[in-house]
Amino acid sequence: MDYTQYVNPNIGTVGHLLTATAPTVQSPHGAALVEPVFRAGMKDRYFSDRIFGFTAGCATVMPTFLTGTPVYEETASTFDHDLEEAGPDFYRVLLEDTGIEERHTAFRNYGQFSFTYPRAEGAGAVIYIRNCRECRVEDGRLYATGSQSFGVGRPISTLLDLTGALQVQVCDTTVPNQHDPKVREPAKAVAVRWNREQVFLPFVLSPMGFESLARCYDREVRGKDFQTVRELCREAWNGLLGKLRVTGGTLEEKRVFYTAVYRATSRMHNYSVDGEYLGFDGQIHRDEGHAFYCDDGIWDTFRGMHPLQLLLEPEVHRDVLESYLRMYRQSGWLPRFPYLGGNVPCMIGHHTVSIFAGAAAKGVEFDRALAFEAAYKNATRRTMLPWRDGEAEELTRCYYEKGFFPAQEENEPETCPAVHPFENRQAVAVTIEHSYDDWCVAQLARALGREREAETFLARSQNYKRLYDPAIGFFHPRKADGSFTRDYNPKFCGGQGGRRYYAENNAYIYRYAAQHDIPGTVALMGGQEAFARGLDNLYVEQYDGVLKSTFLMQYPDATGLMGQFCMGNEPSFHIPYLYNYCGQAYKTQRKIHELIRLWFRDTPLGICGDEDGGAMSAFLVFSAMGFYQVNPASDVYDLGSPIFDKIELDLPNGKTFTLLAEGASRGAKYIQSAVLNGQTLTEPRFTHSQLMEGGTLVLTMGQRPNRELFA
Repeated sequence: MDYTQYVNPNIGTVGHLLTATAPTVQSPHGAALVEPVFRAGMKDRYFSDRIFGFTAGCATVMPTFLTGTPVYEETASTFDHDLEEAGPDFYRVLLEDTGIEERHTAFRNYGQFSFTYPRAEGAGAVIYIRNCRECRVEDGRLYATGSQSFGVGRPISTLLDLTGALQVQVCDTTVPNQHDPKVREPAKAVAVRWNREQVFLPFVLSPMGFESLARCYDREVRGKDFQTVRELCREAWNGLLGKLRVTGGTLEEKRVFYTAVYRATSRMHNYSVDGEYLGFDGQIHRDEGHAFYCDDGIWDTFRGMHPLQLLLEPEVHRDVLESYLRMYRQSGWLPRFPYLGGNVPCMIGHHTVSIFAGAAAKGVEFDRALAFEAAYKNATRRTMLPWRDGEAEELTRCYYEKGFFPAQEENEPETCPAVHPFENRQAVAVTIEHSYDDWCVAQLARALGREREAETFLARSQNYKRLYDPAIGFFHPRKADGSFTRDYNPKFCGGQGGRRYYAENNAYIYRYAAQHDIPGTVALMGGQEAFARGLDNLYVEQYDGVLKSTFLMQYPDATGLMGQFCMGNEPSFHIPYLYNYCGQAYKTQRKIHELIRLWFRDTPLGICGDEDGGAMSAFLVFSAMGFYQVNPASDVYDLGSPIFDKIELDLPNGKTFTLLAEGASRGAKYIQSAVLNGQTLTEPRFTHSQLMEGGTLVLTMGQRPNRELFA
């Protein structure tokens, strides 16, 4: 079975408001990402009228007919999506201005281009090296070090095999910054002339310089033709995609599902080359059999992507855990957004502890003592300031001493110089998300038998309750003196993105953000009936007389809006499952079907928010299968409602977990009964150990809700 036929990398290439995806060719977790370079600064990549080249590490390769000194804009070409083929293992497009057919494929840290020219005369290519640090041509190979053409632009080295080239010329040029086209960046332009109609151009990349490139190329790449590399990539994807087999559903639903698996397993990237990796200390290390993975955004991915990868790729997940521990040993901190060269202090929270706590809860072996040491240091010494890093400062010490991160009045001038001028304090979100992290630290402590630390952090995990204001039914920012802020509108508070008090969302979303203690949240809000009414209202609450566009101007990340619920941003993902915790599980079942069929489609508009490195797609994969983790640091999966009649999941222990839900794909979305391996489920959840036993979960489905089930 070729599951790659169900992957459409153009899904999501038009953003609903912010960032779009790209049609990327790579193997699972491959470091070689090859994708078209579209018009600089253009967020909706699908709408680009021209292609300016194709990425290969620090290189952007553009086949063309050489007529003089190359100019970046002049070597670009128009193209037509009707003359394009995009898959996870292969891409093909006709460059209309020149009549050149471009193809490319990739596997692990290498790949190959194929150019077919309509005539031989003048046939060549221009290779642009952005922010070039070093460039040389030696023995028919181009070696270059510069910025990656994707991500955050960390330095990387690329080798391109120019064997057979008649002429190679290197000159200085400039290229536009991909995020701000008004800014020009220095670059090298390498003009290569072949004068033949068919050209194959292999490449390999490495973070560790030219010697590493040469060794890897000679051992791994040289001699492999285009089709061989493509088959390696296709086999890798089929081996992974084929661990999940679905029956029923439409062709579109299968394409959405398997494309989501592709997105959710594309990162982190494996940067081990020839048994070595470049560490956070800038030194080259032996990887000792555990590949080094990097490029992650934990605030996004701890919720679903890492738990999904633990299920599908336990050996990769084990190496990911080891990679994070290496980062800690080499830098002194657990990173939040690790990229080549170090941590980028994006977003809030120290959620790396969540993936360690989740792995421990599910029985994964790793150095738990070292993980606890790292998490404890994060939780007791590291700043909690959004988008900042370093030692704890006065606001963080307030959390340690008083149990909340202090806020200010809406228009009060900032008094702490360490606060990011745009990202602000995000005081309520910081308090709640660190309460979750504290719970995770407690789990690691308990697993080590360190009961004193476990009790300390369990107590801290209740800090979120200190901000609840029963007078308004929402969390309410507190100032350093303990008083609530005076002027506070839960819907429109906090300025741009709610950032004085929240992270990209408002109080309606963060009302449900204590993922580690939903029963405590239910009690805080007055019990199950009151909690359910709040959830009902969340999906219909409007914008107080202002235009929806006005609301989105303040909260541009809140895409996929349904009332105040926003499907397009990560803190919302677990919320549809919360009806399971207040005796109305049938509403979770209805909502999951509605969300999937409304917001996840087989079109360029088919992802309703930022993909965020696989985070959005992981939600879709889990939810389409019928379960999700409200608390990803636990061993509990919460039932939703599958959209397929049958899902088979191959487990790493050789067993298979099968979920049968006959009729689910035809609109029977309500569970009438649930039986796991002959035992009736009395709650809408099951554990990781139950799943790992394999066997079958039989869901009897119906067109109308069974309101008594799980009540």
